Amino acid sequence: MSNMNTQKGVGLMEVLVALLLLAIGILGFVGLQLRAMDAANEATDRTVAINIARDLAERMRVNKLALPEYKAAINAKTEKSGCVGSEQGYLPNCSSEEMAEVDSSQITEKAAEVGHTVKINNCVGSSLNCIYVAWGDTNIDSNLDACIDASTGAYVANSKCLVMEAF
Repeated sequence: MSNMNTQKGVGLMEVLVALLLLAIGILGFVGLQLRAMDAANEATDRTVAINIARDLAERMRVNKLALPEYKAAINAKTEKSGCVGSEQGYLPNCSSEEMAEVDSSQITEKAAEVGHTVKINNCVGSSLNCIYVAWGDTNIDSNLDACIDASTGAYVANSKCLVMEAF
């Protein structure tokens, strides 16, 4: 009978320890899920930034005569519409400079809709122009220091931006 008295409550302690271990495992799983969701959101933002930069680069490539206008219009966030369209289809109804302003306005609008900012500036260590796209907490409106180190050309740690060499 004395052996029975020493065994009282042991099963309950085993159950409590098992529940504690299960709770720790579930908390770890929840943490992994949150991290996976953050990574998926970051991947989506990067994909959108790549598509915005590629769209702008292709438009600039098609309208090479107006490269300076693209840079000025994107950086000034120029808003312009119209310029295209006729009864025969997609025919330019304006100059290459005006077309650059319309393209830039469309790109800036698309980027703003998804919380991205677009700039064109000289590439660090190159004579070419780069397209910079930033999102999240990274602000490139006034300068590009939040995205890229001007002295080395390296990305700033934890910045959320993309740099695409264009022309």
